[in-house]
Amino acid sequence: MMKLLSHFLIATIIILASCDKSNDTVSSNNCGSLITDTLGTNDNATIYMPNAFSPNADGVNDMIKPICRNVSSIEFTISDLNKNVVFSTNQIDQGWGTTPGSNSSTKYYYTIQAVTSANHKIGMCGDLYKLSCRPNNTTIYFEDQLTQTGFTNPTSEVLPKCR
Repeated sequence: MMKLLSHFLIATIIILASCDKSNDTVSSNNCGSLITDTLGTNDNATIYMPNAFSPNADGVNDMIKPICRNVSSIEFTISDLNKNVVFSTNQIDQGWGTTPGSNSSTKYYYTIQAVTSANHKIGMCGDLYKLSCRPNNTTIYFEDQLTQTGFTNPTSEVLPKCR
C-alpha cells in the first residue's frame, strides 16, 4: 500500500510540474488578486456570469452582466485581450452593451470582486464573448438560459454560424 501511495505522489508531482499556465485565463486575467471567503460560512450569496452576449438589438442577451443574489457591492470589469479595460462598474445589475461586429466572435476577459450581504467576499474571473455569430467548439451560456440551478435552459438567441 505504501509503495502504491508513493508512486501516486510521484506521478502527481510530475503532472503538476509539467502544467503550463502561461496561457491560462487566470494568469492572463489577473485572477490571482481576487478573494473568495465564503467556504464553510453558510453564506447563500451567488453570482452567475453568462459567458456570451449578442448586442444586436433583438431584445435578447443584448448586454452582459453578472446576475447576483444576496450581494451588497460589486466591482465588475471587462478587458480586451491586450488587458485594456473596455467596461467597468460598481453598480449591481449594470452591464455592458456595445455595438455588434459583423460575423464575429470577439473574446474578452472579466473579473468580479463582490461583497455578500453577510459581508464575505466572492471573486470570479473568466472569458466572455461578444457574438454576432455562433462560434464552433465553444460552449456558450447566455443570460436567458439561467434557471435556479444554473444555465440549463435552451437559449432563444438565434445567431448564424461563424464563417
